[in-house]
Amino acid sequence: MVDELKPEEYLKLPSYLKDINVTGGEPFLRRDFPQVIEHIKKAAPKARLIVNTNGFLWRKIKEDIQQVIKIDPNIAIRLSIDGLGEAHNKIRGIPDGFNLIMKSLHYLREAGVKDLGISFTLMERNIEELPKVQTFSDENNLEFSLTIATSSPTYFGEDKANLRPKNKKQLADTLETLARKHYSHNTPKEYMRGWFVRQMLLFALTGKRSLLCDAGKGFFYMDSHGNVYTCNIKPWIMGNIRTMPFEKIIENQKFAHKVEACNDCWMICTAKSMMEKKLFRVALDALKGKFFPPVYSIPA
Repeated sequence: MVDELKPEEYLKLPSYLKDINVTGGEPFLRRDFPQVIEHIKKAAPKARLIVNTNGFLWRKIKEDIQQVIKIDPNIAIRLSIDGLGEAHNKIRGIPDGFNLIMKSLHYLREAGVKDLGISFTLMERNIEELPKVQTFSDENNLEFSLTIATSSPTYFGEDKANLRPKNKKQLADTLETLARKHYSHNTPKEYMRGWFVRQMLLFALTGKRSLLCDAGKGFFYMDSHGNVYTCNIKPWIMGNIRTMPFEKIIENQKFAHKVEACNDCWMICTAKSMMEKKLFRVALDALKGKFFPPVYSIPA
């Protein structure tokens, strides 16, 4: 793509970053993808790197992952799946797309990638696929992350929230079943996941986040041209890494009041930092949810 950041320009990222999610578009479309990962890792050597991919380019993934895993043996890969088999193919409009993903999964495992998972975006079209994909994830020892269709002029596109499930009772039943499945594993990590799913349901029903957002402070979004946004949802640019030191960009908090009032999303990448800041409260609420499941008010 014209004017994308060159691999060496990623060295301008701050060294203290803890989590870096490399996404797209499709990151494996870049011919220099291994070099991008190399320079990100040099810039922030302690950061956990997660790469999100649609998994269709299995030949490129097979080739690149050999270099990438040498750069970062702990790299995490998340494959986007909207349903199993033909359900995924129909939603994506890619014939045999699901099988392409399975090929990518095979070669990622063959290369030695241990942190593998599935990303699932919940929509009206695939709500019945959610339990199936969750079961597939469990059976194949894959991490599972869930989000709900969300609008964004800078990332997902406009009007994506209109793709959300319409039947509120079905939505509540589906997500509560998933939450209880997490709780059934009886580990703190799964309790937290169960809590997160329930907060997603409450967000979908009420339009309100259970935690304030700290975008631009606890996390940020940077596009492939170096523009640094408060997040990947709103078009609020704080600066550009090509023309400003990162510390100066983060000091620009002119959108802070808008961020605190924002209720446009609930996803792990925009909630994690505040969950960590409010860990005691969240952990206590998650534990309480094991024994006292919430009662939902479902709009007619």
